[in-house]
Amino acid sequence: MDQKNKADAGKSNPILLEVGCAHALAAVARVLDYGAEKYEPNSWREVESTRYNAAARRHRIARDMGETRDMESGLLHLAHEAANILFQLELLIQRDGVDFTTFKAPPTDHRT
Repeated sequence: MDQKNKADAGKSNPILLEVGCAHALAAVARVLDYGAEKYEPNSWREVESTRYNAAARRHRIARDMGETRDMESGLLHLAHEAANILFQLELLIQRDGVDFTTFKAPPTDHRT
């Protein structure tokens, strides 16, 4: 098979996230590590998503009040917030079957 003609059009490019946000992903992964030790690995899947909404908002409020790190874990509030938002997103996609792949063509009028 000629790899030069491989059809990548329309496929997601995970490098944009994994390389472009490597530090942020590592920070969120540490929150998951902490949760796995405190509870059980992947036990977040068994919790109602509304609890993650409240938890994300608590971390946001703490950040708004000038706190950088969560007092209990010592990890970044923003990483905790991101983890809670990811939990909500994952549950929405898995439980409700929401399409997450289709997007409208982005505007190009801002390019010079």
